Order: sequence, then C-alpha cells, then structure tokens
Amino acid sequence: MSEHSDSGGHSGDAVFHDQLKSVLFDVEIPDGLKDSVLASLSQSSENVLISDQPVSLAQKSFLKKPGTLAGLSACLVFAAMLVYFLVAQGPVIPLSEFSPELNLDRRFLSEFDKSFSERLPAQGGWRFKGRLNFAPNSYGVSVNPSPAHDTKSSVHDTVVRFFTLNTGKAQPVYGAILQVPARRVAPLPSHTYFDAGNVEYSQFKKENYATVKWIEDDQVYICIVFGGARELEALGRALKAASA
Repeated sequence: MSEHSDSGGHSGDAVFHDQLKSVLFDVEIPDGLKDSVLASLSQSSENVLISDQPVSLAQKSFLKKPGTLAGLSACLVFAAMLVYFLVAQGPVIPLSEFSPELNLDRRFLSEFDKSFSERLPAQGGWRFKGRLNFAPNSYGVSVNPSPAHDTKSSVHDTVVRFFTLNTGKAQPVYGAILQVPARRVAPLPSHTYFDAGNVEYSQFKKENYATVKWIEDDQVYICIVFGGARELEALGRALKAASA
C-alpha cells in the first residue's frame, strides 16, 4: 500500500511543477526591469566594498608595524615573567630572620632539597682544606614554613653547612654558614665580603653567637660562630691566612 501511495505522490508533484512552469513563463516582464535589478545589485556591491575598505586598510597598516607587534609580545613576556617570579620564587624573607634564632640543631634538620644551587663563597679562604673543615652533609631550613606543613616537608629557603676550625688548642671553633638566594632577602647586606668588624652578637641560654652577613654575586651568606669575639677573631685570621 505504501508503494501505491508513493507513486501517486510523485505523479501529483510532476503535474504541479508543470503547471507552475507554465504560469511563470507566461508572466510578462516589464521593460527595464532587468536593467534596474542589475543596477541595484551593482550599487549594493560597491557599498559593501567601500564599507569593508577601512577595515582592510587598518589591518594592513597594523601588520606593517612590526614595532607594535614586538611591543605587545614584550609586554606579554614581561607579564609572564613577573607572575613566575612572584608566584614560583616564593615570598621575600627579612634578613633578620637568618640569625642564631633559627633551629640549627642538625638532629631536627633534613638533608638540603637542592631547591637552588649550593656553593661556598668565592672570596676568602672558605674553600681551603686543612684547619677549616666542613661537615660532609648539607642541611636545609625553611625559615617561614607554610602552616599546613612542617619544617622538613617545606621547600628549603636556605642551605646550612656546619664547619669546625682547628685553632691548635684543645677547644676548636664551631660554626655554620648559611646560603640563600639574594632575590629572597630584603634588605640586602651592605657588605660584599666577610668582614669580622661587621658583626652582630647574640646570647641565648648563656650561649654566645657571633653573626656576619654579606652578599656575593646573587647569593647572601650568613656566618654564625658558636661563641663570641675570641672565636670570631680566630676564624677571621684563619680565613685571611688561607686567602693570602
């Protein structure tokens, strides 16, 4: 039954199309209508071209200015770098935080996490082996750990290396040297080398500490001597003799 319905439909459509053609072709076209329509279409095309022309010229003018594109690219790169340094590099830490008040008991310190490149000061006799000996392990300290993390699990802000100075006497001099990237410290130390005359003394639980701070290249160093003026003077003489 569906086949008969479809064939009937097709025959009806053919008859309708034939009737429509005859009506359309029998319609009389007024004189000048064709020319009027073509003229109208031509005018519309010109308007579209004229309206599009300023946009095209502006685009071409912008593309012909490499300085504009370079400036825009530089701004984007600068913004990305600024976000990186502000977010990825961590907050700035006051210089006063790097002091004997830090917990420097190596029993509670973890191995340095290598969050930045570790190196001893190039100036002075810090690399001289003999009387001045460094412990084999380097430790890391998080000065301002996140409240959600303990000191051992936080990213280390400074690396600590403990040393022993043999003075030829029964009691050697013990100390530690801290290294922290300069970009993490504010304000920066005023000295650019170890100067025993630029010293800060502290006392905690009847124990004396002498602290000397300086900046070298892009690193800040803090030397903490477990003792007073006598121990610091001994270290200063040893460093001077080693670098001579």
